[in-house]
Amino acid sequence: MKHKKYVLLALLLLAPSCGRTSLSLGATDVEALLKIGIIADSYGEMTLGVDPWEVVVCRIPISTNDEIFEPSSERMSLSSDEIVKRLTPVVSYFKRHSYGRYQPVFSAGKDVIISDTETSDDCAERALDQSGPEVRGVMVVADAEHGADEFGGWGTPGVGCNESCSASDTRRAVYVGAGDFMDYWNGDSPLDLVEHEIGHALDWPHSTTSASNSGQELYDSALDVMSDSSAPRMVISTKRHGQGTLAINLYAARWLDDDHLKILDRSRRVTTKVQLLATDTDLSIMGKRFVVIVDGVNSFLTVELIAARGDNAHLKSNAVVIHRITVTGTSGVDRQQIVVKGDVQDGEKWAGNGISIEVLSIDSDDGEITAEIEMTVKKAVTS
Repeated sequence: MKHKKYVLLALLLLAPSCGRTSLSLGATDVEALLKIGIIADSYGEMTLGVDPWEVVVCRIPISTNDEIFEPSSERMSLSSDEIVKRLTPVVSYFKRHSYGRYQPVFSAGKDVIISDTETSDDCAERALDQSGPEVRGVMVVADAEHGADEFGGWGTPGVGCNESCSASDTRRAVYVGAGDFMDYWNGDSPLDLVEHEIGHALDWPHSTTSASNSGQELYDSALDVMSDSSAPRMVISTKRHGQGTLAINLYAARWLDDDHLKILDRSRRVTTKVQLLATDTDLSIMGKRFVVIVDGVNSFLTVELIAARGDNAHLKSNAVVIHRITVTGTSGVDRQQIVVKGDVQDGEKWAGNGISIEVLSIDSDDGEITAEIEMTVKKAVTS
């Protein structure tokens, strides 16, 4: 569940994104949002339309020296064709969460083999090298399980690209161990890890409730597939998908537009009410999906309503959630996305650093879930 980072060729000195429309409250003047748009533009249409992926099995020798693998002779029996069939629900997952704007398409590729002195990274490099020009991403599944204390896999968007974005050039890839595809699942593989790693390949970062003292990322938020993606099946054992993702990721992927966003800055004191639609609401229904409250040059709070249904049915109830987003580095996976308050209910209030957010109501009417929130933003003090 880690990501691999490649150096982004397009730096943040580019012109503002032409793919977004201006907002009356000046979204194009919010530096952190502007950076997110520039980074997204550097990857071209990666997150939109049909996205061809090639699935490759990597054969791991029993005598491998790579310590990431469980010391065992047991191996996955599935072929790449069979894995492609297992991934059919993943296509539906991303079509659902992108509101039909993105569709990964999986096809079977030729197996690769590594020697006992090579590592799992060589699996991915070999698969990328053999991929054809039409392939935009390579998914590598090792036929050996990882050790219990090792990470499950990784994903990377590769380097920025606007034309002829073949995976062999960009190095865009997902790699996972065999754990979720072993015979003991009886054909009912959990898919949340694959969905998490594809999220990294869409340039999404991890989110967390906090950073540990050692600075390591903690996969501990049940709100986001890019954090504890197994949370749904830990609560509902029959679940196989990860949960949805945060509104800021949907926005960065161009699955939500500027029209779905409300912005508040701290240039003056403002008190305002906003009605939010749950983030899983179909885009044919007009309305705001999240609020951005600017709180620094590269930092802002997001406020959104997550409905406890569908892929998020593991949550106790519909809730307004607040995250702090800090835009750092030159790729989306560098963003810091930390839970500030993960469950603000009807009648509850959160306040901090001159900002207060009160949930006046959370309602459900014929399947349409809405929240009315009142926000007060005090003018920032500058020295």
